[in-house]
Amino acid sequence: MSSHPSKWTPIGQAARFLLGVPTDGINQTLGRMLALAQATPLCFVAVTGPEAGEAMSVLWRRGYDRVEAARRATCRAADEQSDVLLIVGCSTVADARAAAASTMTMLRPGGALVIDAGAFLDQELRRALCEDLRALGLEVDPQACLSAELLATRPFSKREAA
Repeated sequence: MSSHPSKWTPIGQAARFLLGVPTDGINQTLGRMLALAQATPLCFVAVTGPEAGEAMSVLWRRGYDRVEAARRATCRAADEQSDVLLIVGCSTVADARAAAASTMTMLRPGGALVIDAGAFLDQELRRALCEDLRALGLEVDPQACLSAELLATRPFSKREAA
């Protein structure tokens, strides 16, 4: 069960429905996030955010055996090990940005970071989050703010690209 208040209030549910934001729970949201990241069960997946535990359970049931909780990157051994970083259940842009900032070093160069932005009903909030991700050094598609799931990638360094 989600702890996000707008998902459970009648007004929040109605707003999500009218805006076309998915209201079908974490199963469908994770499906879209994994598709956006082009993830397979062979990927190393890190999950963070208020709904990380529920998301990890769903991923394990789907056959993703290489899943770990990502609270904060704390050691060099954890750096650049994940193919995909999922941020689920954040209720504010500040929370989503903080989660991305504290865990993005776990993402390998070329890896995908996907944020469940369904709680941010205003496109300007999603646009601000995209700008925050760019400021962190991630690559974000200019049209990403139009979606309920935001995709960003960690770029290769010039040395790795050569």
